[in-house]
Amino acid sequence: MRNLFFICNALDDVTRLERGIVTDSPAASRKVFLLSKAMRKAGVRALVISLGRGKQNNSGRYFRGKVYRLDGVPVIYLPFFHFPVLSELLTLFSSVPILWGLHRKKVKKTALFYNRMSAYLPILIFAKIFRIETALDLEDGAIDLNLWSVSGIRSRILSRLFDKLCSRGALLACRALESTTKLRPTQCCYGTTEALSTIASWDLSPITVLLGGTVSYDTGAPLLINAINMLREESPSWAKNISFRITGKGDCLEQFKALADSPGDPEVIVYGRTTDEEYKQILAGTHVGLALKPNSGALADTTFPSKVIEFASQGILVVTTDISDVRKVLAEGAIYLEADDSELLIEKLRWIVENRDAANALSLSGVQAVSAVCAPERVGQMLSEFLFESSTGAQH
Repeated sequence: MRNLFFICNALDDVTRLERGIVTDSPAASRKVFLLSKAMRKAGVRALVISLGRGKQNNSGRYFRGKVYRLDGVPVIYLPFFHFPVLSELLTLFSSVPILWGLHRKKVKKTALFYNRMSAYLPILIFAKIFRIETALDLEDGAIDLNLWSVSGIRSRILSRLFDKLCSRGALLACRALESTTKLRPTQCCYGTTEALSTIASWDLSPITVLLGGTVSYDTGAPLLINAINMLREESPSWAKNISFRITGKGDCLEQFKALADSPGDPEVIVYGRTTDEEYKQILAGTHVGLALKPNSGALADTTFPSKVIEFASQGILVVTTDISDVRKVLAEGAIYLEADDSELLIEKLRWIVENRDAANALSLSGVQAVSAVCAPERVGQMLSEFLFESSTGAQH
């Protein structure tokens, strides 16, 4: 039996709210849990080991470690203490007994680390001591690797340590990340799809457009803010047939709230941070999903917008900047913004409103394209082979 230990900081809603954590990444958590489910379908016994951490609020509240099961995936949450330094020490000492117990299993086992985090280093070191195979799931490239700053030095040290200590190579969120690590072999893994939920009818008005996740300058939120302001100034007749929904958090959220509080078309509704169940309900009523990380931004080549997988798998038409490996995955099943231009975004949105049947057909092409690459069965089998069968030096 193959055993995978997914080392991460993923959180379910119950644990997140219970521990008062506000600095987590819902997209990262979703990807971890879905990949774990996919591997279980391939016969791998996937176990998620989560640090269960977030920014400490100095309240001194302590939360014991616990075992939880999410959609059939067992999750071990390490204890958490809302107090700096002591919290890090708690994570260190609580992980060792778990690894000791896991290493005694007489089965094939691999520990997969979600991104490079300094908090993982004690677990990574003890995994090596206990002779557990280790691999890295590299989700984004550090943009400060070549800078002579504290953060740059820290990033280089982390990179070298993970390159030295991981024995089974690296999963990559996009192909360009291969140049940011010396680990071999490598394998691109864009995530996996979920079963289709209720799809919004294209016969209904208005067309709903969703921007979610981290709503910030780095992720292209100003592109949409400018587009909404331009539409309200010009007042085209079709603007009343489109509605924007904003979820998540970030430094641009207040600007969207200001737009939501002011009159005019198109409509803007801001939900902010939601629970997973609330988010699923919003997705079920969404026609178009936006992924706007700038074409010219620092993250354009060294990260992959996981939202496009989520949107396309749910039958939502993806409007995305032409970055990373997105076109490789979605092919002609999406609408691409070749420039970071609000007028271009408006042009694409107008086409959608005025050509609903064609937009619906395009969204269905997106479903087929993403299923061909990211179907759970396919991804689960690929991960099983890469993490347990591939030999060092092979290239995927």
